[in-house]
Amino acid sequence: MGNRRTRLIWHVSGAVLLLLTGPWLLGIGGSILGSKFASLFFAEEREESHYRSLAVELMLENAELRELAAKTRVYRSMLSFTRMPEVNAVAGRVLFRSEGLIRGDLIIDRGSFDGVLPGDVCITDRGLVGVVAEVEEATATVKPITSPAVQVSCITAESGSLGILSSDSDGNLRLMHVDVSSDPVPGETVLTSRFGGVYPEGIVVGTVSGVSQGNSGFDLSLSVTASVDFDRVDEALILLKEGDNL
Repeated sequence: MGNRRTRLIWHVSGAVLLLLTGPWLLGIGGSILGSKFASLFFAEEREESHYRSLAVELMLENAELRELAAKTRVYRSMLSFTRMPEVNAVAGRVLFRSEGLIRGDLIIDRGSFDGVLPGDVCITDRGLVGVVAEVEEATATVKPITSPAVQVSCITAESGSLGILSSDSDGNLRLMHVDVSSDPVPGETVLTSRFGGVYPEGIVVGTVSGVSQGNSGFDLSLSVTASVDFDRVDEALILLKEGDNL
């Protein structure tokens, strides 16, 4: 009878103890298990997020490299328009055109800090743009060949017809004072010649679109279509002369 009463007391005491401490023990155990599970779950999520960030960075770097490679090809193509054995050049972006006109001056985001000087020649991958007229510290003003203020000594590639390229107020290009004996024809490529002293030899200017009699009657006047679309010029190379400082 005494043993039975003792066991009953132990059972009741154990039940009371579990009643009092059970929720606390379960809470600790649950929190430990929960923290372990959460750490595993969120660790995987953080790792996945890290990999996603790395992938985005690699995508951006690849895009930048592709852009640089494309620009390099364009700039090499630009330099192929000149026969100068060694050419120093800086690439620039057209910020705007003066007066909002297609034939207005082009403002380039390169200046004296980049070694640009007045008289430097500006080209694109299509051919001759013009010549630098004014230079600030960070910008340069380029007068295009469609400006009446610009004249270029040129030669046609096939017949070797020499003349002076100039523009009227509407931007129409003409190669003036061409010898009648040179027999030029429409479709010939017009290049800069070595006689001007400003422009490197062999830069593409445009094509002959028409041949007519000159004002004096003893020479020819050639209509020229520019190879450069001046309405679409957004990037260009400025060819630095030998004395320019880089």
